[in-house]
Amino acid sequence: MSKKLILMRGLPGSGKSTIANSLDGLVLSTDDFFIKKGVYKFNVRQAGIAHGWNQKRAKDAMSRGESLVIIDNTNITASEMKPYVKMALNYGYKVEILEATSPHKLDVDKLAEYNSHGVSKDSIQKMKDRYQHNVTIEDLVK
Repeated sequence: MSKKLILMRGLPGSGKSTIANSLDGLVLSTDDFFIKKGVYKFNVRQAGIAHGWNQKRAKDAMSRGESLVIIDNTNITASEMKPYVKMALNYGYKVEILEATSPHKLDVDKLAEYNSHGVSKDSIQKMKDRYQHNVTIEDLVK
């Protein structure tokens, strides 16, 4: 049985979750940490804890041998993806990077309008400024 990890990439509102949820796999998002009683409440002070929590969920899923694990995070920089790639390789998973393809994927105004968590235009612009383009699997295993 072939096992695969898909790392979604893209700014908030770019369509990552729509793509991730259309695939037949286990979707894991750091955003899930911030959903309390069905309401999303982001707390920047807990972001590091949330990422660690999601990485543990991914490791648990891979140790169980889930056939398709999908990380539905923004994955703005290579460093955000490396922990997932390292564990995937340790568990014998192929790794694929899948970037959002919506026509507005870099349009900050539209992203601010379309994202489901109320991320501000200013925050999206800062993320866009930090976004590392053309990251490859080879970059992530260095």
